[in-house]
Amino acid sequence: MAENLTEAKEKLLSTEYPRWRNLLSCAILVLFTTGMVSGWWYAYYTASDIECHKGILYFSAIWLAVQWVVIGYLYRYQNVPKFAREAIKLLILLGNVWFGFFIFSLQPCTQ
Repeated sequence: MAENLTEAKEKLLSTEYPRWRNLLSCAILVLFTTGMVSGWWYAYYTASDIECHKGILYFSAIWLAVQWVVIGYLYRYQNVPKFAREAIKLLILLGNVWFGFFIFSLQPCTQ
């Protein structure tokens, strides 16, 4: 039993991560996050009566830049333990899902 716990602890704290897997997962995250924000930008510029949400447009640019920085850190540095790396990826994905739910639930502006 103690041996299994030690093995699980070593796997969770491992910083060994294949370079190809790191590149692939970071590329997928960049595509997903960029796609989510690009979808909002497209909706903003093509929909009518949505000008009152300009602040959210600026926020989405900051949102995207911060995500790119975090993903870049995950790609560049190999010292992040496996449990933290996976948790960060999950938080980025869930954050984008909730961002999408929020953005696409906005109502048109009423004058």
